[in-house]
Amino acid sequence: MLTRRNITAGLGISLAASSAMAEAITPVSVNQSLPPATTPAPPDDPVLILDASLDDDDRLTVEVEINGQGPFNFVVDTGAGRSVLTPAVAEKLNLPAGPQILIHGISSAITSPTARIDSMRAGEARLGAAVLPVLPYERVGADGLLGVDILDRRNVVMDFRKRKLLIRRSQFFSEMTRKADEVSVPADARFGRLTLTDARIAGTRSVAFIDSGGGISIGNMALQRAIAAKRRRASDLVKPARLLTAGGEVYLGEFRVVPSITMGNLHLTNIPMAFADVHIFDVWSLNHRPAALLGADVLKLFAKVELDFGSDRVLFKLGQRNGLTPIYNV
Repeated sequence: MLTRRNITAGLGISLAASSAMAEAITPVSVNQSLPPATTPAPPDDPVLILDASLDDDDRLTVEVEINGQGPFNFVVDTGAGRSVLTPAVAEKLNLPAGPQILIHGISSAITSPTARIDSMRAGEARLGAAVLPVLPYERVGADGLLGVDILDRRNVVMDFRKRKLLIRRSQFFSEMTRKADEVSVPADARFGRLTLTDARIAGTRSVAFIDSGGGISIGNMALQRAIAAKRRRASDLVKPARLLTAGGEVYLGEFRVVPSITMGNLHLTNIPMAFADVHIFDVWSLNHRPAALLGADVLKLFAKVELDFGSDRVLFKLGQRNGLTPIYNV
C-alpha cells in the first residue's frame, strides 16, 4: 500500500521569479525514489492502493478544552465544515446526546450521532454552545477534529519543522512585512472552505482547497481529463489506482505525477496526486469542473504553513523539512 512516505520523493518546489523572491527550492529525499515523470507505466502494472488518511508523522494536534475540561488532542481539518468528537471524549465528559444528523465527508455521507457541548476552546479560537457529530476514532485518528466552524477569523500555524500547531487570532498582513523566504497566496471562503483564488494544476485553472486533514492530494476526474488532454504527447507516470479513505471506502481512479501546480507566485513541480470522483466533489457540484484537495503531502513540503481565515490568505514558508534537503538557486 502506498502512503505519503512512499510517494513524496522527487518533489520540486520553485518560486516564480518576482522581485526579491526569485529563488528556487528542490527537496530531495535520500531514502526514497520515484520513477521520473517521463517513465511510462507498463500496461500490466498492478493497481496501486493509495491510503488517503493521515500518517502519524503528518498528524499535528492542538490541545482543546471542552466545557472547561481537558485538554484533548484534536487534529485541525480545514476540509471539514464542522468540528467532530470521538465517543471516548463524549463519554468522559458525559455529554448529552443530540439528534442524529447527516454529515458529508470526503468519501461518503453518513448518519452520525451527536453530542451537545457548552463551549470549546483551542488556542485563541472559541466555539459556543453547539451540537457536534460523534465519529469513531478510526475515522478521526485523534480525540477529535477542529473544522472551519471554530476557525473563523483565526490563523492556523502548522510548523512542520518543529511539529507544532498553533491557533491564534488572524494576523495583520502586509507585503512590506513578508520575509524573503515566505510566499503569500490569496484565498477566499468559497464552498465554506479555504480556497486558493489563483491555482493552476498542470496548466489548468482549478478550484483548489487546502485540506489539512487529508494525507494525499486528490483531484477530480474533470481535472484528470484536462491534464490528460494537455499531456497527450508526454510520457507521464500514470497508474491505475484505488483510493482508500479513513472510512474504508475504495474509489477507482488513477495516480499520476502532476508536472506543475501554480498558486499565485508559488510554483511546485512533479507532485504526486490521486484522481477520483470522491463524494465531496459531488456535494460541492464540482464533478464537471477541475478541482483538487491539496493535502498534507503538499503542505509538509514547507517548513511552515499559515492558514489565515481572517485575512483570506495562505502563507508558505520555504525551508528545510525533516527528510528533505532543500537546494536553493538564486
